[in-house]
Amino acid sequence: MPRINFSNVPDAGEYSPVPAGRYLCTVADIEEDTTRDNDEMWKLKLRVEYGEYKGRNIYDNMVFSQKAMSRVKLICSRFGIDVSGEVDLQPNLLIGREALVDVEVEPYTDKHGQAKERNTVPFAGYHRPGEEDGAAPVGVGAKRSSLPPSVDDDLPF
Repeated sequence: MPRINFSNVPDAGEYSPVPAGRYLCTVADIEEDTTRDNDEMWKLKLRVEYGEYKGRNIYDNMVFSQKAMSRVKLICSRFGIDVSGEVDLQPNLLIGREALVDVEVEPYTDKHGQAKERNTVPFAGYHRPGEEDGAAPVGVGAKRSSLPPSVDDDLPF
């Protein structure tokens, strides 16, 4: 068994959200569920693809209620699904697709009364890659080393 110094290892259950910003994310997984009102809901697991927080997960929900369908349409369109007509929407249509995701940090109180923070995605917090609106994704552009290498990287100038 290896010798381990646990003084630098965080306790289980301690979770720090990624800082607020815009991240290039891939839909890593979708869990199907229902809301308290019995509406169908998909729990999206979004994986950050570049930058300092590469590999971290952000969670969001798509709720299939009449009131929330405009957000479902927005999310699908930002992940590159044609929403101009009827779509037989299945989780596998989103898995592996990329979008820029705006992430916020909000405080909350857990079931034990402890003050904590978590990530949230605002209503219109999804954008197509290349649609930066002046807000560069965190780590993308700011930290060139976190991006996949390009052909130009081998040039000496």
